[in-house]
Amino acid sequence: GKRINHVKNVYYDDLIKEQQQLIAAIRALKKKKNSHNMNSNNNENYDKKNLLANAKQHLGGTYVWGGTVPKGFDCSGYVQYIYKKEGVQLPRTAYAQSKVGKPITDAEDLIKGDLLFFLTDKSRNVPITHVGIYLGEDKFIHAASKKQGIIISSLSQSKYGKILVKATRIIK
Repeated sequence: GKRINHVKNVYYDDLIKEQQQLIAAIRALKKKKNSHNMNSNNNENYDKKNLLANAKQHLGGTYVWGGTVPKGFDCSGYVQYIYKKEGVQLPRTAYAQSKVGKPITDAEDLIKGDLLFFLTDKSRNVPITHVGIYLGEDKFIHAASKKQGIIISSLSQSKYGKILVKATRIIK
């Protein structure tokens, strides 16, 4: 056989070095993203008492379809606003909000600050049409309707217990 002597290829070596740097950068971004997602969903620095107190400040407030400000909220705009005051970014719609956080599989595991999701209007062809914030002791606060505004309802002693689809935990 013939002996082959390898010659250093600067171009190839530079490509390998660049590739290794890109892989390291991608890994660092993934690690940072995973760490951020875990922190944003499970950060114990969020003050649940403050969140619930802020939520209750709007009790009796006006319901406005598409509303995202204290002058008028819809259900998901209200939840988004309350959580944003605690530094938690949530999507805009109830359905999108239902995809965020840790699912709660048993109603007995609900804690204050959990989000409750309901199907109030089957004609809209989405699986979630309403959201509220659990207050504890079978009660939750939500922007219910134009007629009722922001109210506190019983989960088991109202229509909402029958149309509850799921619950998620945003703040531990």
